[in-house]
Amino acid sequence: MKNLIFATLFFTVSILTAQKKNQKLDSYTASNSVTYKVGDEVELGNGSSHDGSFVYVTVAGIAQDVNDPANNRFRSTGARAVGKIKRIRDYNYRGMQGVHFYIGLGEATNYMMNVERAIENCEVVPCPEEGSGKSQGTDKYDQLAKLKKLYDEGVLTDKEYEAEKKKLLEQ
Repeated sequence: MKNLIFATLFFTVSILTAQKKNQKLDSYTASNSVTYKVGDEVELGNGSSHDGSFVYVTVAGIAQDVNDPANNRFRSTGARAVGKIKRIRDYNYRGMQGVHFYIGLGEATNYMMNVERAIENCEVVPCPEEGSGKSQGTDKYDQLAKLKKLYDEGVLTDKEYEAEKKKLLEQ
């Protein structure tokens, strides 16, 4: 009987703790000073991957390609895309924490955006580099640092990283 009571108590505490780690939010004020709410539109900037795809805007749910995560990236058609925020989640999982937006981009597929990383890499408008007087792509050392960060995070393969690094260094 004690084991049953202990198991029930442990299970209840685990559920309550997990809910605190993955809270549903109605709004979120991001580092770009914009307060986003469910139902608002969010404008995407430019993809930060070497091929122009979005590293921090990826397919959400069952449509994900688990065999090749690069296939999950949103690929822009050239014009700035605008998505509608469907859900906002604050997450904390295995030491990784942040805020995800679940957005619709006019397709059947929904996308998940790591908001702060997307802002940091100018995948969301406005981003820190806009209006700072520094044009994107002019400082190859900043680009090399971003490239290394993407490589360290496992976003780029060895081959992709070396090819992009070579291109930047040859500029």
